[in-house]
Amino acid sequence: MEAYKFATTVLENGIIKIPELKGYADQKVDVFVVLKPKKNVKHSNKTMDDFFEKWAGIFSIAQTDDVKYNYLMEKYK
Repeated sequence: MEAYKFATTVLENGIIKIPELKGYADQKVDVFVVLKPKKNVKHSNKTMDDFFEKWAGIFSIAQTDDVKYNYLMEKYK
C-alpha cells in the first residue's frame, strides 16, 4: 500500500484540491481528512517590565550562590 501526504485547504464550496497523481487515474482510493486545530493566539498587553516585576527575586543570584556553596560544602565534607 502506498501513501501520500500533502497539505491543502478546503475551499468555501467544499472542494479539496489535490496534486496530480497521473499514474493512479481510474483507481479506487481511500481518502482520510484530518482537521488541524485552529490556533488560538492569545495577545497579552503585558510588557517586559511587568514580567520582571512579577518574577524578580525568585532566582536571585546571591541566593543561588549560597545554595550551591552549601550543597558543595555538605557533599565534600
